[in-house]
Amino acid sequence: MWGRSWCVLRQGVNARGGHPAAPARGLRPVATQVVGTTRPSSLPPPKWSQEAKSDRGGMTEAMYNWRVAAVKNALRDMGKETGDLSIGDLTALGHLDQYHYLGVEANDHVIDILGLDESVHVLDVGSGIGGPARYIASRSGCSITGVELQEDICLFGSALTARVPGLADRVKFKVGDIISMSREGRIAKASFDHFMSLLVFLHIPDRPALLASCFDALKPGGTFVIEDFVAKPGAAFTERERADLLDVVSAPNVSTPERYVADLEAAGFVDIEVVDLSATWRKWTKARHDLYAESREETVRTQGQAIFDSRVKFYKVIDNLFAGNLGGSRITGRRPSNLESRLLAGRREERQDTSAGGGVVNVVEGKTRQRVFRHEVGN
Repeated sequence: MWGRSWCVLRQGVNARGGHPAAPARGLRPVATQVVGTTRPSSLPPPKWSQEAKSDRGGMTEAMYNWRVAAVKNALRDMGKETGDLSIGDLTALGHLDQYHYLGVEANDHVIDILGLDESVHVLDVGSGIGGPARYIASRSGCSITGVELQEDICLFGSALTARVPGLADRVKFKVGDIISMSREGRIAKASFDHFMSLLVFLHIPDRPALLASCFDALKPGGTFVIEDFVAKPGAAFTERERADLLDVVSAPNVSTPERYVADLEAAGFVDIEVVDLSATWRKWTKARHDLYAESREETVRTQGQAIFDSRVKFYKVIDNLFAGNLGGSRITGRRPSNLESRLLAGRREERQDTSAGGGVVNVVEGKTRQRVFRHEVGN
């Protein structure tokens, strides 16, 4: 029945193709392995989600403030301090351009799953320096509007995009938080075909308001992709893990996949599917820490000792969390469409008409003859 959804827990794999078509229009699945199915119930919110503050200086300092300078330094070393840039120039910066996990591979999954092309407009919630938006727009031809809270990062993302020929008219960025922008009308209701968000929602304490804002931004029938932290199935965070998530990562809203689905359903979304990325992200975050630690000499030269020390410590915390009870998921779904609502309303009306037991027969044979008839319900 429309309006209800199942949480299908799947194990993500790197291969593509060979999976049955998705029931929701616009959602194209990548290859996955089913590991379980569960029906979400009414679950309590995370015990510590209410402890979060909306602005944590530690997260901003450790995760973002250094990035603009780091990108400028890297482009200077590449001889690209000024002039045109290609998407390849920027994706070569790795995690400086793509803040999420798995780099451009994750972006390719977004393109494939949502079936993006030049006809659609995508909302990127938490767009960072704009790397995913630029890559996805260049590969698919779609238009993207990114929303980013950190002003310096957002403005620099716009400046980088302006240096990529042919993108500035299709990729735009706005400074602000999605909840306030939605309430103030700066994000028009029902104006996007899709929304995406890669490792951002974990930082936003008010998940109901966040999901309501995203729901309002989507057109009826619009689809979404979210990649986010979740608790591993059956796991409970230790006190140390809770402290690291809250104080180091600024992640007040890490819940079970079932809780996530329940929150999405409460916001009005349907056809929700959860793909488990925990094993893949565990390997990726460990490799990231190890490679970064090995790059000490070059990193200190280009970014300074303080940046290296803070980053290697941060990456180690993430590595430890994924070795413990932290997992990751890709979540997809859609907003119900008006056409479905009309069909359901039409069915209800038809049942009422049938119950009333009346009808009209028009017969055209030379001249129109009409007869009103009555019938017994159930005959």
